[in-house]
Amino acid sequence: MEWFRQQYPQVEFVEINVAVSGTGSDFSACRLEEDVLSQNPDLVFLECRVNGGGGFERESSEGVVRQIWRSNPQIDICFVYTINLPRLKTVQDGRLTGFGEILERVANQYGIPSIDLGVEIAKLEQAGKLVFKGEEPGAGKILFTKDGAHPLDEGHNLYCKVVARSMLKMQEDADGMVHAVGKPLYENCWETAELLPIHQAQLSSGWTDVNIMSDSVYRDDFGRTKSMLRDAVKCERPGETITVHWNGTTVGFSDIPYGDVAEVEAVIDGKQIVNMERRQTQKMYQFSRFWYLPPQPPGEHTVCLTVKHLPEGQSFYAGQILIVGTAVK
Repeated sequence: MEWFRQQYPQVEFVEINVAVSGTGSDFSACRLEEDVLSQNPDLVFLECRVNGGGGFERESSEGVVRQIWRSNPQIDICFVYTINLPRLKTVQDGRLTGFGEILERVANQYGIPSIDLGVEIAKLEQAGKLVFKGEEPGAGKILFTKDGAHPLDEGHNLYCKVVARSMLKMQEDADGMVHAVGKPLYENCWETAELLPIHQAQLSSGWTDVNIMSDSVYRDDFGRTKSMLRDAVKCERPGETITVHWNGTTVGFSDIPYGDVAEVEAVIDGKQIVNMERRQTQKMYQFSRFWYLPPQPPGEHTVCLTVKHLPEGQSFYAGQILIVGTAVK
């Protein structure tokens, strides 16, 4: 932001930072209207190559683009690709990562510029000038990360320089324009998606509101959990239900798996049964997550989620619902 302000001093810049750690294009598509488009941006950066799209990479990444331009065809979009250790060799070999290939196809279809921050990092590592993961940089080297994913200050400075020089290169062809969406690339792309607050779902009587200011489980990884669940409810015994009616293809449920494994059952349209084990995936944190039902044919559907097994002394936490389509209230 400081670079933008220095480079274009005649322009007033307002940053809308709604990034959520560990999430991809699927969550982006569902929360786009509420978190981004409601603030009337002029330019949207999307970064999700590392975290993916929850198994819906094609549909959700294209859905983000089409939602933005359906809202305002004058908004500009830029895809940004970060890098982590598992993708380093692929980039060094001059190849696109799996999701990177999908994103580039979407970018090319819609004429969207992309900035691959990983190429510079890959070159420096290959030249022996950068340590991608470590505790110490070594003489004359840059230490990029300590965990193989999240850049340290020098790493962020490298990312900033790549963005800056890319923006200057794009400036040569810059022109205000009205973007057209045309026909979608992928069937059932997430062009319509939204978030449904948990209290707008149909809840059985055993759910209670979570005090987000004092609940120890909710606050254990507070920033991510608040972004993902927002308001939340919890139950202390099996048998409690959440019922959602929607018009679309699928829905996702957000929760906080922790402690021993909890089990839930989702019944779609009274016939298709989906059983899920909700287990803690991070040893250090009680980490909020979300998961999706299998896609359904487009149309009106109902799902009833039932908590089937809850370890003694644990609660089951539920937050907002991710709707691909629209909620039927």
